[in-house]
This record gives sequence, structure tokens and C-alpha cells, in this order.
Amino acid sequence: MRHSPPRSPATNGSACREFEYPRPEPLPQTGRPIEFVADLLDDIATPNPAARTLTDPHAAADLIAAETRSRVRAVCDALPGNPVILLSGGVDSIYVAAVAAALGRTPHAVTIVTAEASDETNAVVAAAALGLTHDIVRLSHDDVVRLAQQTMARLRTSELWEVTAGIPLLAARRGLGGDIGPILSGSGADAILAGGRALSHPVESPSARVELDTIVRTESAANFRHDRLVPHFYPALLDEYADRLVHVFQTVRWWRVAETFSPPALFGERDGVPFDKLALRIACEKQLPIGAKHLAWAVKSPIQRSTGLTAVLFAAARAYSARLPGAATYTDPLTEPPEAVATRLYLAALHRMING
Repeated sequence: MRHSPPRSPATNGSACREFEYPRPEPLPQTGRPIEFVADLLDDIATPNPAARTLTDPHAAADLIAAETRSRVRAVCDALPGNPVILLSGGVDSIYVAAVAAALGRTPHAVTIVTAEASDETNAVVAAAALGLTHDIVRLSHDDVVRLAQQTMARLRTSELWEVTAGIPLLAARRGLGGDIGPILSGSGADAILAGGRALSHPVESPSARVELDTIVRTESAANFRHDRLVPHFYPALLDEYADRLVHVFQTVRWWRVAETFSPPALFGERDGVPFDKLALRIACEKQLPIGAKHLAWAVKSPIQRSTGLTAVLFAAARAYSARLPGAATYTDPLTEPPEAVATRLYLAALHRMING
């Protein structure tokens, strides 16, 4: 079987599509909020680069569009009520919002930001273009510290990425109420589509196929399971709404679709600029209305950075360091290099251990 060569999504959208490739019979679509794929499939971590046969990003975009529509429709039917979208301003959540709106399930958008947020503008533009009602929850520095304390108490851990992932959910939880349906999230797309990653080999090479397969399987096997550092993560933060938080991309069906994508379907260029999640961006661009299509090509940091949470917590760490005994004797913790601040905090922790 021959495949058409990789094409630029910006110039070859009307060309002949590649649809003939092996893929398993589809499972019935699920309306469950989340599936722990690594617990349901024994082979998720087993290397299988040969399964990645789909090279055409436009054909992959068509599959993404069909699967997303089917999935969003299923969860909205299974969880009646007014849908909510956790709209971060990145392409994943924007695309889910656009699909939901196209299906007539227009969700209410919620965006959590701080003064250091990087993606608020994209979220605002997307919500307006899709005709969504939109709440922007702006957290002050004191709000972030207070929410960090509450998150740690609920999760019983101080692990950085667990806490900074939990703060936005806890902040959003406060605004939930009434006849809430599914709470839609784009979480999981990065894992199955290698979002935020770059390949070290040319995308057309067999080595790139192996590299992509390894990246996706390693991350998905580690994250798409219930028994993680904090197995009760969502119930601890969302209380009675935890069973309504929908990970649109975290299902067995989605896994089986995504494991057929080869590097040229997910990595490429547009106007000379390299992009990840290529096929999803193409699908998103098609779904967005005129005037908002550029949002499909926005580059977003992980939510912990895009919301400004890590910047706020680091500023708080600097301020705390500056209050340590003798801190300003030689350098100023408010301006010294970050590694000096981290070392100060570690030494202070050791000092507390030594002195009880």
C-alpha cells in the first residue's frame, strides 16, 4: 500500500486524501467522562510504531473531527444539563468548545487567569466568536497562595505539578452550580498527539515514527491510569462535580484513532513556522468561524504556565526567601538568580529538620 507524501496544511487542503490504512473496528462511542486507558488496555506501553501508518494531516484531521463530534455528542447526551467548557485559550479546549457549539450544545466558558496569564486574549476571542457566555476568574497573588494551601490540604501532597494543576480546578469549582451538565476539558490531547514535543529525527524517517510512538506511549501509560500519585485528584477538588468532568480525548476509542497517526500527520510547518498537533490544528481551523481561525495556530504553554500560576508561586517563593533570617546579608532574594532562591529554601528546610 502506498501513501501520498506529506503535504503542507496551508497549501494542499483540497488535494486527494489518504484514507486507506489499517485500523481496528471502532468500539461503541462512550458517554463516560473519562476512561483510564492504561488500565483498560494491556498493550498501551508496548512499542508498535508499525501501527502509525497515516501520514496525511488532512486525513487525520477528518478523523479527529468525526471522533470529537461523536464524543462530545455522547457525553452531552449522557450528562444532561448546561455544559461548561474549561477554556484555557489553547487549541485543545478551543476546538472542543467549537465542536460543542456547532452541535448546538453551546457551553458556558470558564477561564482561570492571574496577572501573568499568557492566553486570556485567545480565550476571550474564542468565546466571543463562538457566541459563548464567558466567566473570567482572575486570581490575585494572595488568591493563588490561598488556593495552593487549600489544594495541598485536599490532595495531601505538595508536588508542584499536582498542585498547580489543581488550583484552576478548585478556582473553577467555586463558580459551578445550577443545572450543570458535562464539564468539558481538552485534557489528554497532548498525551495522545505528542503536544508540546519536538522530534529529533526528520518526520518522514522510520526513526521519527519510533520516536513518536515512544513519546506517546510513555506519557499515556504514565498518565492515563487511575493509580497515580493522587488517585482521588478530581473528587478531592471538584466534590460532587467530579463525575461530570469530561476528558474528551481520554478514551479507548481516541487512543485507537491516535495511535495510527505518523509523524507527518502531527508535525509540520505553516508559513515556515513549525507546529505540533498539526492534524488537530487543521480540524480546529476548519471548525472556527471567520475571524477566529488564527486561534488554531496559537502556541500555548502548559496550563500551569499559561495561567501564570508558576510565575505567581515563584514570586511568593522569592518573597518568602527574603523574609528568612539573614537573607539580605549578601544578595537580595527578590532579584537573585532562581537557583539561589531554590537553594535558600532547601537550606531553610534542612535547618528546620536539624532543629526540629
